[in-house]
Amino acid sequence: MDRAGTGPLGGEVHPGPVVAVTAGVPADHYTPEGSNQATIETLLSNWHATLRLCQFDIQPMVKLYGTAFGLADDDLATAAKQYNELLASFAA
Repeated sequence: MDRAGTGPLGGEVHPGPVVAVTAGVPADHYTPEGSNQATIETLLSNWHATLRLCQFDIQPMVKLYGTAFGLADDDLATAAKQYNELLASFAA
């Protein structure tokens, strides 16, 4: 689907949404080998399917891991910058 245009069911494609996820544990817990035995994308695949059915142009998921253990200032600043850049891209 394009950012604007016609969706697979012939209807208008709606911009967004942005799915932002925070996880208390480090990223390695969200791998097939990790304690959750799945990626965050896999665990939230039902949301993805529903948003596609509703003809939304799904944006890349924003993920921030390890929040329960406190994040280094550099990691938090990098995540905030990336999120702000994503949101600013919608204003363009």
